[in-house]
Amino acid sequence: MVLALLALGLTVMIFNVFSGTALRRSTSGGLIGERLTQLLAMIVMFALGYLGVGVMTFGQPDNTSLTVLAVILLLGALFVTLVLRLVRDVVQALN
Repeated sequence: MVLALLALGLTVMIFNVFSGTALRRSTSGGLIGERLTQLLAMIVMFALGYLGVGVMTFGQPDNTSLTVLAVILLLGALFVTLVLRLVRDVVQALN
């Protein structure tokens, strides 16, 4: 169960990395471009953290703590998706 939740969250984060990269490429430089680069760096670190948690929990028996951790990380990945959509819509509205 825990590994399935972590795999789902990692999949969402990989999607977020590609979405963030596409969003960064679609904007010009300046302040917005700089902030999007910083946001993309944070997303990549979050995805690498997901990978690290997956490696550390591989082979561990499922327990409540790991399940709660996996659910929190999955909700964090979904939050990142929502933030990227919000930023995309704001950038489109400004153009």
